[in-house]
Amino acid sequence: MRSLLSNDNNTSLISVLSPAEISEKWSASLGVDVGDDFRALEKIEYWQCDTTGLHWYSPEGAAGDEHLYAQLQKFEWYYDSDKWEFDAALSLIPRESRILEVGVGVGHFMGKAKRNGHHVSGVELNTKAAEYVREQGFEVFERDLNELGSHNSEPFDVVCSFQVLEHVSDPRSFIEGMIGVLKPGGKIILSVPNAAVMRRIDPENEDLLNKPPHHVTHWDEDVFRSLEGIFPLKVRSVHREPLARYHVKWFVSSYFRKLLPFGGKRLRRYMVNRYTTFPFQWILYAGLRKWIPGHTILVELEMSR
Repeated sequence: MRSLLSNDNNTSLISVLSPAEISEKWSASLGVDVGDDFRALEKIEYWQCDTTGLHWYSPEGAAGDEHLYAQLQKFEWYYDSDKWEFDAALSLIPRESRILEVGVGVGHFMGKAKRNGHHVSGVELNTKAAEYVREQGFEVFERDLNELGSHNSEPFDVVCSFQVLEHVSDPRSFIEGMIGVLKPGGKIILSVPNAAVMRRIDPENEDLLNKPPHHVTHWDEDVFRSLEGIFPLKVRSVHREPLARYHVKWFVSSYFRKLLPFGGKRLRRYMVNRYTTFPFQWILYAGLRKWIPGHTILVELEMSR
């Protein structure tokens, strides 16, 4: 198996998953149908690139389709209007920059960037979402980045993408597409779930939303720093989201269940509950959570001039 980033064979197979079992869990837990194409897969393999540290799932068909995301968009929690990374990214962008957001969702970041005086356009392959954002007065392209680069004459100062890269089955091509529409010396800003945090609190990788058909790649700071040896990019800064208030219960429960050295999953869930973990949750709510790395990591990269 060749690495999705380094394109070499320095890779290791970590585990093999059953698409049928994953499908049943999505249906039972979220009421979401993952689709016939996903269920028809024989198996899903979880790989690690030993050169870059990237973890990913194979085959490419394990990634969710438009039907999956149309179902997820019905959940209020799926598109947060005020994500931590929006402000973190805007603090890194020079005034009146020309910005391209890749994967605009329903346009929350675009609206915020416009109010901050930036000129912002977007890329969105979901037709319904693209039409919704256009109705707000934004320019939205419904084409992949490599195609956009061949048609767009003026490069952008900043290309950013929030919680999208982990859904992409070909991250190398995705990053190359970003570089292709960026001016020399311009910035790429990316936010993803922090795999280093997820490995600590979910070592058995049981979180449904952190594997196919939702997430198909896992990223941490080391993986992003490895990009310097593959692309004409330099890591300028790395930012970690403080543990969000709405993630406290999830963080504490997952962390303490992992620490129990005995019993199966059912016993651990029985012993670690809202009553036994309340004192620890209270401490975090009181302010300690600000010092604990949370769900998201944001990376600022600069293209060589």
